[in-house]
Amino acid sequence: MTASEHTTEETKDPFADEAWRTAIEHAAGCLSCRTPGAKCETGEGLLRAHEEATRQARSGRAFSTDAQAPAPRR
Repeated sequence: MTASEHTTEETKDPFADEAWRTAIEHAAGCLSCRTPGAKCETGEGLLRAHEEATRQARSGRAFSTDAQAPAPRR
């Protein structure tokens, strides 16, 4: 996962923000995520979760505050 893979369009959705923070925190401590060309299933899944939360926030279908983001796999 690289910074260039993330577009910097801001959302006002806390779930999208939390999903991005979780992905970044994972990537910071994951050797696979920090190695160019290496694949990390967990990092890719976290990035997909962020992308989906961002899409939903932009389309007006943001998660309710009762919903919880899935726990990251380790």
